[in-house]
Amino acid sequence: MAQSKGPIRFKGSLGDIRSYYDSDLKKWIYSTKGGANKELIKNSPAFARTRELNEEWKGNSIWAKIIRKGTDGLSQLKQGRNNCYLLMIAEKIQVMNHEDERGNRRIESSKFNYPLIGFSFSKKHPFNNVFFGEPELSITDDRSEVTLALNNFISKNKFSWPEHIGNYRIYLNISVVPDVIWNENRGIYETVYTPFNPMGTTKVSEWMSINTEPVDISVIAKFPFDFKPKEKSIVIATMGIEFASAIEYGCPYVVKDRGTTAILGCF
Repeated sequence: MAQSKGPIRFKGSLGDIRSYYDSDLKKWIYSTKGGANKELIKNSPAFARTRELNEEWKGNSIWAKIIRKGTDGLSQLKQGRNNCYLLMIAEKIQVMNHEDERGNRRIESSKFNYPLIGFSFSKKHPFNNVFFGEPELSITDDRSEVTLALNNFISKNKFSWPEHIGNYRIYLNISVVPDVIWNENRGIYETVYTPFNPMGTTKVSEWMSINTEPVDISVIAKFPFDFKPKEKSIVIATMGIEFASAIEYGCPYVVKDRGTTAILGCF
């Protein structure tokens, strides 16, 4: 793979070379075509390990998609290619399973969820590089409601942003992620509860000024329709922060890139 620094640019394929513009890297990327064909990968004993990894990748993709969909309420605060990083986390959780055979290992995030904690959905503005507060999370016994609290919070010097910010507001998203298992009878990966529709809810605080006065902030998110998460699933609590340079006549002037967000807890 190569990156373009010269004047020659094209989009698509030219012979065995393909080119595309990477919007995250903001560079033109060139790569060559080739490699083993589909039939060889499917049947050759030499590619047995590849087939196992490809099968497990399908399960990882299901798991990652549930997280992406469950946090849709924070989409304006996300930047970058989050899916590839979520797939890497799914793989980490998968390799912790020493009971199943390779090729059909479960993604049991209900047992192994710590690789998720701290994951930032913003690669351009990582959460820990932007926010320096100490939020507290609490959850009800039935896991249907989560509270995010910032007590005696002094917002001055708690944020780092590349442009002037005068106001902020806090987001709290909660979503459910079930374990993903291998269905031996059907020969596919699926969620432990099938069918499963991604479940998530998002609450937002009022806009607040950045100043030196301590305030108590509390944001509560509760699943609708008296929904209660089942066993073999986790509740993910994700915090987001959105910034505005100023608010005039009730209209916030939201900054470029808006803010940042990250997973703070799994229950």
